[in-house]
Amino acid sequence: MLGAAFLDDENLWRVDLDTGDAVTARFLVNASGVLITPNMPDIDGVDSFAGVTMHTARWDHEQDLTNKRVAIIGTGASAVQVIPEIAPIVEHLTVFQRTPIWCLPKPDAPLSPTTRRLMRLPGGHAVQRALSQAYVELTFTLPAQYFTLNPMAKNMSKFGESYLRKQVRDPEVRDKLTPRYAVGCKRPGFHNTYLATFNRDNVELVTEPIEKITGSGVATVDGETRDVDVLILATGFKVMDVDDNPTFPLTGSDARSWSEHFSERRLQSYEGVAVPGFPNFFTVFGPYGYVGNSYFALIETQTHHIVRCLKHAQRKRARRVEVKQEANDRYFAEMMRKRHRQIFWQDTCKDARSYYFDRNGDVPLRSASTLHTYWRARRFPLDDYEFSS
Repeated sequence: MLGAAFLDDENLWRVDLDTGDAVTARFLVNASGVLITPNMPDIDGVDSFAGVTMHTARWDHEQDLTNKRVAIIGTGASAVQVIPEIAPIVEHLTVFQRTPIWCLPKPDAPLSPTTRRLMRLPGGHAVQRALSQAYVELTFTLPAQYFTLNPMAKNMSKFGESYLRKQVRDPEVRDKLTPRYAVGCKRPGFHNTYLATFNRDNVELVTEPIEKITGSGVATVDGETRDVDVLILATGFKVMDVDDNPTFPLTGSDARSWSEHFSERRLQSYEGVAVPGFPNFFTVFGPYGYVGNSYFALIETQTHHIVRCLKHAQRKRARRVEVKQEANDRYFAEMMRKRHRQIFWQDTCKDARSYYFDRNGDVPLRSASTLHTYWRARRFPLDDYEFSS
């Protein structure tokens, strides 16, 4: 897909494909996701490494890491998954950490025969999912979104520190792995063996800043150079970049560019779904739509919002559906009014270096609970949209 443009005269979207063909549609829904475009590190010489280089988002499964000297840059959510898996097979693993991540235990015990039988009953899978969703809601969403109102939120760091003490034996390594910000300032990890991996003799944690990548390894500012065979970049994705969400160029009404629109007006959208000036267009991952829980919950919530609009358009035989500017402004003002209670705006987050912050210094996460977003998707006023034929 090369891009999409709205045709004002016809109230249609034209989608240009890389085959040279074009498809027209009355409505266009962006479900391309946000964890798509790798964020390549801005490090001198990163392209000059003579060994194998791969980003965690573009993993090369043909590479055998057995008995290799491996360096991994980053200790975020991707690294938390990779490090425990490769540490037992590599000769030596060097982990370069800029900012430590809070890693919490993951309830992941084998299901007993009784539990498996119960899951076969009507509603059994729904109960299991509700429990897993509730765990994430209690450990991240509610502490992050209601930090100033939730006494439990301020104890989450103590819980994380306690888990660290149980998992990491060396006090010096443990101190390096201890975040200096509260749980929720940036995305936490959930893993049962990540922290304990740093007890291994073949795993080294390096916190000195990287000066450059050489042809044979990684040089840090203290003058040390660690030679490696494989360089893994666990440096995340371009999440808040207006040029990468959606993952294709988008031109709305009056030839208005999506990226130019947000560059001028800051990231904002009505309930994370619709943007004025982009008729008949809905997005699942819009600004101020995500609360921090499962993407499954986000997708279900936003889809319900979109389907309500489409059904109403069908009833009214509307050919053009566009969120009103007043509704968008009202919702954005609500997010600005409530954001003081979020953890991101507390002093404890100033050193977190969180990718939640965009280029304008905003954190376009929805200040709400998951249950509230479910309710709003079913109750938002349809009059907030203009339906015209």
